[in-house]
Amino acid sequence: MTALLVFPPLGSQVISTSDEARFPLLARDAIARGAWFDAEVRDKVYRNKPPLYPWSIAAVSLPGGRVTEGTAQAPVAAAAVGAALFTFLLGDRLFTRRAGLWAALILATSYSFFGHSQKLLPDMLVVAFATAAGYAFWRAMAEPPGRGALIGFYAALAFGVFAKGPVGLLPLLAAAAWLWIERGPRGLRRLWSPPGAAVFAVVTLSWLGAFLAVGTRSYVETVLWKNWLDWFLGVPLPSRLANLAVDAVVGFLPWTVVAPLAFAQAFRAWRASAAVRFAVLWFAVPLFVIALSANQRTRYLLSIYPGLALLVAWWADAHGAVRTTLGRVLAWGSLLGAGGGVALLALSPPFGLERVSWELLPLIAGTALLGLALWRGLQAGRPALLVQGVVAGMVVILGSGIWLHNAWANRTEDFKGLSARVERHVGGAAVAVFGGRFFPLDFYLGRDLRRIRTEEELEAYLARPERPAVVVAEGSWRALQGKVSQDVRVLDRMRVRGQEMLVVRADSVPSTR
Repeated sequence: MTALLVFPPLGSQVISTSDEARFPLLARDAIARGAWFDAEVRDKVYRNKPPLYPWSIAAVSLPGGRVTEGTAQAPVAAAAVGAALFTFLLGDRLFTRRAGLWAALILATSYSFFGHSQKLLPDMLVVAFATAAGYAFWRAMAEPPGRGALIGFYAALAFGVFAKGPVGLLPLLAAAAWLWIERGPRGLRRLWSPPGAAVFAVVTLSWLGAFLAVGTRSYVETVLWKNWLDWFLGVPLPSRLANLAVDAVVGFLPWTVVAPLAFAQAFRAWRASAAVRFAVLWFAVPLFVIALSANQRTRYLLSIYPGLALLVAWWADAHGAVRTTLGRVLAWGSLLGAGGGVALLALSPPFGLERVSWELLPLIAGTALLGLALWRGLQAGRPALLVQGVVAGMVVILGSGIWLHNAWANRTEDFKGLSARVERHVGGAAVAVFGGRFFPLDFYLGRDLRRIRTEEELEAYLARPERPAVVVAEGSWRALQGKVSQDVRVLDRMRVRGQEMLVVRADSVPSTR
C-alpha cells in the first residue's frame, strides 16, 4: 500500500526549493563529469552531506541518461516503502503479525511521513536504514539470536550515516538505552560485534576516506564541526521547543488522536514488557536528542514516527477493544474535528480551489470517513474498524490531495516556467542570481548560475560589455534603488513562491529603474 501511495505522483511536482535542488544538481554533475567524490554546485565542491542520496539519484538516472524530477524522487519513495516494510517486520517480531501490519499502515498514512516521501531530501533514507537497524537489533537480542543480525545492525547504521551523517547513529543510542535499562551497564557489551564494527568501518571509509583525502583539517573544521556537530550542539530556545512539539503533534496526524491511549497503556505495561519498553525508547530517545539540539527542523522528527506507529499499533492490537472514558472523549472530539474539517474544506478550499468543485469531493469524503472511523472504533471498542477505517480515509485524502497540491505548486512555484522565460532572453548565455540561491534555476536551465552577493559585485557584473542578465527577487531589487549606476531594464517578471522574480539587464538606453 505504501508503494501505491508514494510512487504514482513521482516527478509530478516542479523542484522549487534550493535545499531540494542541490541533490539532483550534484547527481547531474557526478554523471556529467564522473565526479562521484567531488561533485560541484556552482563550481563549488559540495561535501556538507554524505553522497549516498545524490549517488542513488545518479544510479536511477543513468539508464535514461539524465536527471529528472522523477529520478530525483525515486530513491526517497523507495526509502519510504523500505521504512514501512521494516516497521512491519519489527512490529511482527516485537508483538504480533497484525500489530506489525498495522504499524506499517499507521506509519505510511501519517501526515509528515507521507509528505516527506514526496520531498527531495535524504531524511527518508535515514528513516529507512534506522528501521532496518531496529529490526536487525531486535533479531540479535532474541533467543536464540539471529545469525548475523548484529552485523546487519551495524551495516544499517553505516548506511544511515552514509545518507546524512551522525544523525544516522540515533538507533545506536536507542539500542544502548534499552540494553542499559534491561541489563544495566554490563548489558552494553551485547552491542559489541567485531564483524559488525568492521562492516561499519568499511562502508563509512568507502566515502569518508575520499572526502578526508582532500584535507583532513579542512574537512574536520568546515564539515564535521561546522555543518554537523555545531549545528546541533547548544541550548535550544523555548520557542523552538514549543514549535517542535506542535510539529510532532501535527506530523503524526491523524494517529496523534489515539496516541494518548497508547501512552497510558504503555505506562501500565512498562515493567511487564521488554517489547513495549523498546517501542517507547525507539521514539523517545530520538525525540529527546532532537529536543536538546540547538536547531530543529520538521524533517528531523521523521525518526520518531516508526516508534510511535509501533506503539499505537500495539495498543490497538492488544488493548483497542477496551472501552475507556478517555477513549469516548477522543471519539467525540474526533467526530467534531472531522465535521469542522469538512466545513473548512467546503468554505475555504485549499490549493486555490473554488468552493464548488468536484475535486474537493475526495478530500471531504476522506475526512468524513476518518472522523466516523475514529468515532465508531473508539466508542464501540472495535480496533480493526478504527485502524482500517482511518487508513482508508487517509489513503483517499493523501492519494487525491497530493495531486491537488502538486498542481497548485506547479502554478505558484514554477521555477521551470521562470527558467524558460530567462532562457528566451539570454539564449544560452551566462546568467547570475542576486538576493538568494535559487538553485532550481540551475537545474532547469541545465547549467550553473553565478550567485552575486554584494552590490559592488552586481554593479561590476551588469557593466560587462556582453550585458548579461540577472535574476533577482523584487524585494532585493527595491533595496538597490539608487545604488546601481547603470541604467537597468526589467526584461521580464514572474511571481514564484510568493514573490515577484525579475529578469534584469543593463540597458544602453537610459530607462526608469
